[in-house]
Parts: sequence; C-alpha cells; structure tokens
Amino acid sequence: MTSKTDQRPATATGDVISIATILADEFRTRAAELDRTGEFPAENYHRMRETGYLRALVPAELGGLGAGLLEVSRAQQALGRGCASTALAVNMHQFQVGFMADGWRKTQAAGLETALRRVATDGIVLASTGAEAIVPGEWTTPTTARRDRDGYRITGRKYFCSQASGMDLVRVMARDDETDELLICGVPAHAEGVSVIETWDTAGMRATASHDVVFEDVWIADAAVGARLPAGEPMRTPPMAGVAVWFLSLASGVYLGIAEEARAEAYKAIGSGINSAFRETALTDVLAGQMEAEFLVARSVRDQVVGALDADRSDLQAALPQAVLCKEIVTQKAVSVVDAAVQLAGGRAYFRKSPLERLARDVRAGRFHPPASPQSYQLAGRRLREANAPTGT
Repeated sequence: MTSKTDQRPATATGDVISIATILADEFRTRAAELDRTGEFPAENYHRMRETGYLRALVPAELGGLGAGLLEVSRAQQALGRGCASTALAVNMHQFQVGFMADGWRKTQAAGLETALRRVATDGIVLASTGAEAIVPGEWTTPTTARRDRDGYRITGRKYFCSQASGMDLVRVMARDDETDELLICGVPAHAEGVSVIETWDTAGMRATASHDVVFEDVWIADAAVGARLPAGEPMRTPPMAGVAVWFLSLASGVYLGIAEEARAEAYKAIGSGINSAFRETALTDVLAGQMEAEFLVARSVRDQVVGALDADRSDLQAALPQAVLCKEIVTQKAVSVVDAAVQLAGGRAYFRKSPLERLARDVRAGRFHPPASPQSYQLAGRRLREANAPTGT
C-alpha cells in the first residue's frame, strides 16, 4: 500500500533546516494520533531516511549532508514543532552521528568511516543507553562484559532507550568484569539475546519508544568495542564529554521547537475562546510580552552557546558545562513559554483536541534529561570552579 507521503518528492540534498521544516509540516498531521497510541513513529522515520535527514551530520565526503552542530540544533527546533516525540527520538541518533563525524574528521579512523557510511548508504538508526553515565562524579554500570574468546558477553538491563522499537544498532556501556574499565560497545539490535521490553507509558513524549532493553549473554566481537574508559568519572573522558555536548546542544533545539509551536498556537487562539475573548486587550498584551521575553532568552542562549560550540569545541571539558547550562536554561524557559501560551489561549488549551495540551505535557520531559537539576548545576559548577581556581591551589 502506498501512502500519501510516499508520493511526495524526497528531498535528498540541500538545507537541513528546510528539510526539517518540510518534514515537520507532514509530522504535525500525525502527532496527535501518535501521542494517543504511544506507537513508534515508523512512517516519520521512513520519511527522515528518504529525505536524507538521518544522514544530515554525516560528512559530505562519506555520502552525508555535512551539516554542523548549530545547523542541526536549529533543524531539530524546526522538526520539534511538528512532532516533539519524533524530534526527541531521532535526537538520540543525531548526536551519535555528529560525535562520530567529529572523530572521523580528526583521525580518519576506518571504523568510524565504516559506521558513517552505513548511516549514509543503508540508513541505519543508532540508539544509545549512555545517558546513565552523565553524572557529576564517579560512576559505573551494573551491566557486565565478560571475556569470551575474541570478544565479550554482555549482560544487563538498560532504561530509557529512545527509538528502541526502530533501532538498528545500540550503543551500550558495560563494565569489564576483569579490569573494571567501562566499555562502549555497538550491539546490533537484533543480535541473539537482545530484547526490548515495552515499558514506556508516560505523560508526554509518548511516541519516543524509550523502552527498556535487556541484554542476556549477548556476544560481541572485540571490534565492536569503540572505547575503553578507565574506572572512575566517565564525564572526565573525551568520549563521554563529547557525546554529552552533542546531545545537550541538539536536545536544546527540540525544546525550543516545542516552545515556538506553543507560541504560534497561542496567537492563533487569542480571542477565539471564552477566557481570551473577554480578557482586556491590555492584559493580553502583557501576557504576550512575558511569553516573548521567555522565548527570546531561550533562543538567544541556544544560538549563542551552541554557535560558540559549533565554532570551537576542542576543549571538551570546557565545552561540557556550557552545553549543560544551555540545556538547563532552554528547557526551563521552554516550560515558561508553553505555560504562558496556555494562559493566553485560555481553557480551550485544556482539551485533548488542542495541540497546546500535548505540548504542555511534552515540554516537561526536558527536566529529566541527564544531567538533570540539581546535578546539572553541580557538574557545571564544579568544572567552572576548577577552571577558575587560582594557579597553584
């Protein structure tokens, strides 16, 4: 059966933000139903693969669109306006591709090139369970890696694995039971011993398919181990700091998109409901001005911080607190924008048929992305205190 979206021309080249805007217009028509059912947005992923959005961050030399950090954060903002769940889910693919592209540009490593070409040519979807390690201090995982011949046996259970229903490869952190090193492993989603437990039934972001994933004695080859981190503080290592910078920068775009969509819905609703129709115009103007102030702060912080990181993120330990604080400010302000939009629209925003009702639930997921407050401020504050300590202390 051919759907209407299949009949639309695919956009395989060009401006990534324009691609995201086109997709958002399509996804908006399906967002309410996906929210109702909580199903994985398979059709949306088909379109993102078809239009080249899944390979936006793959270097052009390897078959991708060669986009950068700020451009894709803005694209995620555009996509988030159409379907927040889809934008947040694919965020977990995009940040990994972006970090791998950084690594390939520095090292030309064959393994990274192979993975990036698979994203570009095969359209594979990368999932991750690494958010568990984004903590201020020492951490290890209960997931174990036991040496077996020329590889490892992985055993453990991971939580909040977005795209679990549509992933092709999942990045997993496991503790080497001999050395206590943390191994970052790439595990095929359909490998023997991998199972998805459908646990995701939440107030918002209902279609991200952020289910649990269980690994029961899953064998991987040594070549599947992408990095070995020393026991201790994972966020002190370049791989974890790097992926966090990418994740937080792109996620900020998603929540800014939710805020922008709510803002647009609020203006459409003014004067059309009982609450707003009988409100004095001067008060409406005050509420609109307050909403715009919150949105201006969120957008300005994202543009400045992510723009600076796009230009230079060579010092990952210096970049990390900037990305952490950017996420905190943007997600907090996004909640304020959506709440103000609901107030402007009035009681109609409380009905399930209103997009604002869904947006008001979706935007609150931003508070839970690690590092979440107050640990986010702890991590950022510690890095900045260390960086500004007097020499010799």
